[in-house]
Amino acid sequence: MKRLALALAPSILAMLLSPLAGLAEDQPYKTVVDGTVPKINGLTIVGGTGGCDLLLQNLTGQTVTLFDMSKPAKAFTWASQPRGASPKPPIAAHLPANGIWPCASLPAVTEDQRWNHAEDTVLGWTVKGAAGAVTFVLSARTVYDPVLDPSAEWTFYLRVAVGALIVGGLLIAAPYLFKRRRDILGNSKNAA
Repeated sequence: MKRLALALAPSILAMLLSPLAGLAEDQPYKTVVDGTVPKINGLTIVGGTGGCDLLLQNLTGQTVTLFDMSKPAKAFTWASQPRGASPKPPIAAHLPANGIWPCASLPAVTEDQRWNHAEDTVLGWTVKGAAGAVTFVLSARTVYDPVLDPSAEWTFYLRVAVGALIVGGLLIAAPYLFKRRRDILGNSKNAA
């Protein structure tokens, strides 16, 4: 019975950890905005958590519009925030699914990205927009973020554990083999 439980343990562990892998595939991305060309006074656009998410603060006094890549282009607008004594926090915006955005379909996360446990640019993209009568181009990147991916954390800890196991095994085996070297080498000479 103990052998059966021991043989089934890896399968049971894999079944228990599979929901974590499913959650990791949800959105382990963040958006990094490189800037707008030309710069517009009062308009601040930064990236957010997610592949197509932006944080926008519009203090221009004009409506800001982003245009998707469909023909004719669909507009996604933000009204200007009223100026006040204290600035309001940026508005979180996810580029809607009903348009054609360059960041709408992102590639799947590879095992190398999870194993390396480092941020990796998955997609660079640009979107055209307008603030009133001034047009601009927003350039951004979608970046894989291992902090948002629980399975990448498990992979990192697995790599550390395997490394510690190998080093520990060498530290234990090396003195033993060094003490027994004459017996081991003597047996190989007798066999020849």
